[in-house]
Amino acid sequence: MSISSEKPLVSVVIPTYRRPIYLERAIESARCQSYQNIEIIVVDDNDANTEFRSETEKLMNNYANTANILYLKHEFNKNGAAARNTGLKKASGDYITFLDDDDEMLPERLESQIDLMERLDKTWGACYTKYKKIKGNNEILVSSENRQGNLYIQALMRSIYIGSGSNLLIRKNIAEAVSGYDESFNRNQDLEFLARILEKHKLAFIDECTLIIHYEVREKKDTYEGLLAIDEFYLNRFGHRIEQLSKENKHKVLAMIALERFRYSIKYCKVNDGLINLINTKVTLFEFLRYIIYILHRAVTKKSYGFRI
Repeated sequence: MSISSEKPLVSVVIPTYRRPIYLERAIESARCQSYQNIEIIVVDDNDANTEFRSETEKLMNNYANTANILYLKHEFNKNGAAARNTGLKKASGDYITFLDDDDEMLPERLESQIDLMERLDKTWGACYTKYKKIKGNNEILVSSENRQGNLYIQALMRSIYIGSGSNLLIRKNIAEAVSGYDESFNRNQDLEFLARILEKHKLAFIDECTLIIHYEVREKKDTYEGLLAIDEFYLNRFGHRIEQLSKENKHKVLAMIALERFRYSIKYCKVNDGLINLINTKVTLFEFLRYIIYILHRAVTKKSYGFRI
């Protein structure tokens, strides 16, 4: 790839699976960045010999002679974490960002993020910005998350609402130091990755909306039992880290996960189970009431931000 070396190189990794109809939008949003020293790595995670692979190949043929676009194909579907790691291994950039195939970056995003990260010392591992999330029925959520600094505990709590893994710009050596994504995660991939980054590094924030997250095209057929299994898997994988925390911080992490479980229980009419789990986790009445107010406030204001326990 013939790429300028005057400014830090940014690798934009776009994993794609079963969404060729939206992929071009993601690619073009990267190509239209005001910051031009980038490479784009598209990782095709579709099974070979499928309609989705064929359609993705057809689209990528349009970019065959584009110098800074690399197209990689898995032999079979692995998962989103594996696709991101494939891109990470091929990336040449000083920084890396992972863009979901149905999301889009606004033109000033990378320029704003690079400008900030280049002014910060190496203790700052990544940065994120405000975002707009479009859900079904054209419901729009606007982020109001603005926390920055040492946020490891909050990341373990899964209460930093960056919106999507598409929002992070990361120093590539740090992404490599944590060995990329944990491929055993089929869900919560971005959350577990962020937690491991923030274990030793700080997270910076930019008060500009630079990302549109398209949830209106994502189909989720969750069950209550399935969501509990996801939480259990997360707790098992991070159990050793949680056990090393102070008593206060350990309570915060477990209480936050219990409160989110209560929210699931309302949706799936399993409120008794949710309440029993809150009691067993020793969530206080004050914490519970504050969480209810938080959920109601988010619903009324259409703001996206994490709970501060």
